Amino acid sequence: MIKELLICSIIIVIIVIGNSVTHKYTMDSIEKLNEKLVNLEQLIKDNKEKKTEEVDKKQNEIYDDWKNKFSKLAYYIEHQELEKFAINLENIKTYLELEQFDDAIKEINEGIYILNHIEEKYSFSWQNIF
Repeated sequence: MIKELLICSIIIVIIVIGNSVTHKYTMDSIEKLNEKLVNLEQLIKDNKEKKTEEVDKKQNEIYDDWKNKFSKLAYYIEHQELEKFAINLENIKTYLELEQFDDAIKEINEGIYILNHIEEKYSFSWQNIF
């Protein structure tokens, strides 16, 4: 009886530790991406007449950062959720190339919404457990 109890306790501890590690990584990743998207939105608003090199650089930085984070997040988050944001990033890139800044800003805000939804959906709370 004690052996089974010990094994169950170890499994529960491993699950809790694994969940807190993945939760921390998810929250940090989403926070950084949200911050970069807000900065990109501000850059676009400041330079609405033309697309600048700074906007291109920031957009490429976000895209590269996302590619790195996607490979790790895909282990434990639904691919459909992550692909929504990936499609959103492609839309932002396309609108910036076409210099349709209002549509790019709309996509940036939608991207922030998607990231916040992922954060809320995968947060460790009683509502998500039951």
